[in-house]
Amino acid sequence: MRSLAAIAWLLAAAPAAGLAEEQPGLDLTQPPKPKEPAGEELPGIDLSRPAEPPARAAPPEERPRTFQPFSEKDVALGDKVKAVQRKGFLKRGRVELAPVFAATVNDAFYEKFGYGLRLAYNLQDAFAVAVRGTRYTKYKTDNVREAKIAFNSQLLQADIEQQVMLDGVWSPIYGKASFLGDSIVHFDVFLSAGFGLVWSATSGPPLDQGPHWATDFGGGVRFYPREWMAVELGLLATLYPDQPQPLLPATVQKVFAANVGVSFFFPFSFEYVYP
Repeated sequence: MRSLAAIAWLLAAAPAAGLAEEQPGLDLTQPPKPKEPAGEELPGIDLSRPAEPPARAAPPEERPRTFQPFSEKDVALGDKVKAVQRKGFLKRGRVELAPVFAATVNDAFYEKFGYGLRLAYNLQDAFAVAVRGTRYTKYKTDNVREAKIAFNSQLLQADIEQQVMLDGVWSPIYGKASFLGDSIVHFDVFLSAGFGLVWSATSGPPLDQGPHWATDFGGGVRFYPREWMAVELGLLATLYPDQPQPLLPATVQKVFAANVGVSFFFPFSFEYVYP
């Protein structure tokens, strides 16, 4: 019996003794350390120097450009016309001779067409003194016959026949305008006023009142297609006192005429003089 108990005790104590012993090659107290890289360098690679960038391919050989002459088409419109430019037309010190044609626009009974001549001298580029003479021809309209027959009216004869005026012409506005897309035409806006003499239907027989004092004022625009020529469009009003009937008081006659003229400047050319 004692032998059997000793054998059983030995069999129970054997596994516990085996567990108490350490397994060879294992460290159960610390985590495994990372493996350090070997200090040896790989053959053919220098880790101390930065990598060189890859070589670029050689640029293709450029062909020489052929010469092309400069043309105005290569210039933009903004380069052709500057914001501030010198004036393209000067009148100072030049004489102006202008044939003028006129037609009245405010007479419903007698239409008058006139022709005349204006001679001016430009004291400044924007101011001139002018002498103007105009002669008118009267044409009767259908309103005269209707007024005499239907209304038994009597029309007073105080129509203008000719005039001679001394005017001052002031041109406060100067500019440029495009004409037909490619060319530039210079223009100015002018105002005129003056005084003079008017001969009307009462100046001769039977009343023989002689010439009447008159004044005029108006304005218009002139275009300068050439440096020696201008085309003028304007409207002019002439006022003068007239007494068609001896027994009636004098009244102020008003004549509004549209004018068209062509001016010629002498000398034909001009040049800039800088101070």
